[in-house]
Amino acid sequence: MGKHRFHKEPYDAGTLTKLDIFEAYTQAWIPVFLSQPEPRFTEVHIFDFFCGPGTDSTGAPGSPLRILKQLKIYHASHRLYGWDKVKIYVHLSDADHGKCSALAELIDTPDWKTPGVSVQVNTLLFEEALATHRAILENPRAAKLLIIDQCGVNAVTDAVFHCLTKLPTSDFIFFLSSSTLNRFRDHPSIKVKIDRPEDSYHVHRLAFEHFKDLADADYFLGRFSIKKPKGNIYGLIFGSAHPRGIHKFLEVAWNNDAISGEANFDIDRDNIAADELLLDLPVMRPKKIQEFESDLEATIRSGAINNESTLLRFLMEAGMTSRHSRTILKKLKDEHVIACEFNSPDIRNFYKGTRSITLL
Repeated sequence: MGKHRFHKEPYDAGTLTKLDIFEAYTQAWIPVFLSQPEPRFTEVHIFDFFCGPGTDSTGAPGSPLRILKQLKIYHASHRLYGWDKVKIYVHLSDADHGKCSALAELIDTPDWKTPGVSVQVNTLLFEEALATHRAILENPRAAKLLIIDQCGVNAVTDAVFHCLTKLPTSDFIFFLSSSTLNRFRDHPSIKVKIDRPEDSYHVHRLAFEHFKDLADADYFLGRFSIKKPKGNIYGLIFGSAHPRGIHKFLEVAWNNDAISGEANFDIDRDNIAADELLLDLPVMRPKKIQEFESDLEATIRSGAINNESTLLRFLMEAGMTSRHSRTILKKLKDEHVIACEFNSPDIRNFYKGTRSITLL
């Protein structure tokens, strides 16, 4: 689908998956900064840099309406005790003036207005939007979420990506088109990075490794691959400087893919349906989970993982959540290989590292 016709047709299944992930992460992100009676940050900013007109041809909501919906739901719930103490801004921008006008008209109704939320719609190229909001983006006292749904345009260059990873108190998710991913097929390291160089199923994994090489070692990245109905593979890259950010993204990813936590299709060709995971049979164990558990057990037995923090980092580097360590921790405790006081690690303890894992 051409980018100019994108909103003039119904969203396909792949696009809906992408939008679901955008919305689910926004839903998880908002209370981090608004739930406490005395919030740590005085401003919260959500950016949608390729907002479009807000809906597809059938009226199905796009990312800007999904963002506003989540804010409206949270306000109505009265569960975010810091709501009245934080200034909340939603910045919606697009290079297409017609789309911005349509969106501005759509949300200029009582249904889309939420007390305490300021919404701005501006016609801006991505580069212009970054420059316009530079002071906000570089403000360490403002929490930021950036959604960059670049519609096939290669807006997130290596240089832009590097800048994004340096923004303080900022999480981002950006979309990679199939045409962008295809350039990784000829990447000089592709034959070492993945087993099947011509396999489109794995090309986003290579793209992820490329961006990971650009980021600092202590920066957290996540990925999700999306297969469209016509067979093209697309991808999402997530970035955060905080462990809670990547952990929340990984939870969203695994909620969308119970087999591998990274795709809306059978990326490892396990040929397992999600409901078959309920069967306690070895043949129904996904390859990724089996390999992870084997690596985790060996690493704990070696003594390299000796506390909660090192375990959490191992999990996140593997693209797994806290719950994925339960089976191995239980096994090693039952076999009297280790002693530890928790059944699965708590992401809130990442920087504490006080709970140990002791070899017996």
